[in-house]
Amino acid sequence: MPRRRISLESGNFYHIYNRGNNRENIFLERENYLYFLKLVKLHLITNAVDILSYCLMPNHYHFLVYLRDETLSNAMKSLSLAYTKAINKRCNRSGVLF
Repeated sequence: MPRRRISLESGNFYHIYNRGNNRENIFLERENYLYFLKLVKLHLITNAVDILSYCLMPNHYHFLVYLRDETLSNAMKSLSLAYTKAINKRCNRSGVLF
């Protein structure tokens, strides 16, 4: 993955988004959306950001965030990994989701 030219700085607003691999759906059932939001609270809100708005769509998501701490990269990594593991287990699949 390419490195950002400009580093993220706390105290600023950012648009964060991610899409499913090959534009495939990342949310397959209503429960997936709810579980993802629980993970967002656990990994992002408690650690790094304030979320001003969000949009969850079947194959991607968007967040408008206010960065409180400069550890957003690690928080996003743990969020993506936790959700991917859960979906892979629930759907009996393997490999990347994002």
